[in-house]
Amino acid sequence: MPFDGSPRLSRRERDAARGRLAKMRAEAMLGLMCAVIRMAREERIIVTGLNAEGPFRGAIRAALCDQGWRWQQADDVAMHLVEVALNILQVRRPSWAEGQQAWTGTLIVRDAQCRNCGVPLAPRQVHFCCGSCRSRWWDAFNRQAA
Repeated sequence: MPFDGSPRLSRRERDAARGRLAKMRAEAMLGLMCAVIRMAREERIIVTGLNAEGPFRGAIRAALCDQGWRWQQADDVAMHLVEVALNILQVRRPSWAEGQQAWTGTLIVRDAQCRNCGVPLAPRQVHFCCGSCRSRWWDAFNRQAA
C-alpha cells in the first residue's frame, strides 16, 4: 500500500490509467496475433491478414475496456497493435480501385447491355444507357437491400 493510504493498483489498472500497454504485454499480444494470422493463412481459413483486422481489433478493445480502459483509448491501442502486426506480416492494404467489384487489373469490366432496360451499350457507356436508367436501377437495388 502506498504511503498515502490508497490501495495499490495492479499492473493492468496502471496501464489503463496511463492509457498505454506495458512493453512486454504489447509484444506478447503482437506475437500471438502474428502467429494466429500466419496459421490461419497457412490453413486457408483466411485469404489475407486483413480478414483478421476487425475481429482482433474488437477483441483487444473489449478486453481493455473490461480492464477499466476508456473506450477511445482502448480502440486507439487496439488499432495500433493490429496495424503493427499487419506491418510485421507485410500485409498490403489494397487501393480503393482494387477493392471495387469490377477491378481486374488494368481494364474496366463493362456490361454489354444496360442493367436496367437491356439496350445495347455504346462503347463509352459502362453499365447504363442513360441517367434515368441508372437512377431507376439504383432505386430498385436500394429497395431490395433495405
